[in-house]
Amino acid sequence: MPSSYIDQALIYTAKQATAVTAVFGQRIYHIRAPQRTEKPYAVLRVVAPSNEIETFDDDAYGQPLCQWTCVSDDKKTPCDAFVGAHALLDVFRNYSGSMDGVAVDYMEIRGPIEIELPQTQDIACIVELIPHYVEP
Repeated sequence: MPSSYIDQALIYTAKQATAVTAVFGQRIYHIRAPQRTEKPYAVLRVVAPSNEIETFDDDAYGQPLCQWTCVSDDKKTPCDAFVGAHALLDVFRNYSGSMDGVAVDYMEIRGPIEIELPQTQDIACIVELIPHYVEP
């Protein structure tokens, strides 16, 4: 069954990419990871929904700001968060076409932004996406 939401389509597409699953396995989550999730993992959030939906012809176009947060410990150099963030960049860079039933015109992408997570030895890398897509 095709995706009904852009975040669902982004997660589906990430889980189909072998470079992404080589780092994270199937530990790719929406909004937050479960407590005590094995590292590394990735989480997708829609941090700024599209407040304005462009309408051309009969199609409504969305452009939300989505953010992947890739988390790992600091035991390797480069860490898994860094490697996984670059795998996500490669999957979504210049993406256009059908993404699990969602029609994506083009994708803006930024990152990775590297941060240390407070009170842990964990590293996070952030990848931001703005998919320009036809609302399903």
